[in-house]
Amino acid sequence: MSLDQGRTLKQRLIALAGLGVIVGAVVGGLLLVGVLGGNNDVRAVELLHTPATGGDDNVGPEAGKFAPDFEISDFDDNRHRLSDYRGQVVYINFWATWCVPCQKEMPDIAQLQKEYGDGLAVISVNRREPLARARDFLENVPNLDGGKGVSFTVNGLDPDDTLYEHYRGLGMPTSIFVDANGLITRRADGIMTLDEMREAVANSES
Repeated sequence: MSLDQGRTLKQRLIALAGLGVIVGAVVGGLLLVGVLGGNNDVRAVELLHTPATGGDDNVGPEAGKFAPDFEISDFDDNRHRLSDYRGQVVYINFWATWCVPCQKEMPDIAQLQKEYGDGLAVISVNRREPLARARDFLENVPNLDGGKGVSFTVNGLDPDDTLYEHYRGLGMPTSIFVDANGLITRRADGIMTLDEMREAVANSES
């Protein structure tokens, strides 16, 4: 290796080390203000055994498999299980207040729930944010009819990303549609339009 090559490699290593320090500082700052930090006042999600036709190999977060069962706390610390909603189509939506696509999508999800009524259970899952921030956000979501504020079947909280990681979330938002028998019919990693949501629910009903 030449002297110039050695200097270039050393400069790159120094630059990478500097970048690591900057990223660490940013993440640390976000944790400090609670943007990425867990919520110690909320009980963690509990992962449950999921009985399924075909055995454990037929359980997973992918379309065509049975949705892994779980128990989650809502804003009032009531516990809800996914399996409580057998017999209904379920829409699981992972979101956060800092996620711009989630902000755009939320009024459409509220409209979807309004259209389907008791035929659809919406489990919204906030990722790692303080309860007060998540609650305030939902209370101020603009509705498509001009009103303000939404509330779903379950306003859930995932304080340490247990559920998000188990469902192998990729980016934000992440949407999972589950039919009345507990089978995942569609998974969407990224924003959905209202028409796409309607189609997903319709396919889950058939």
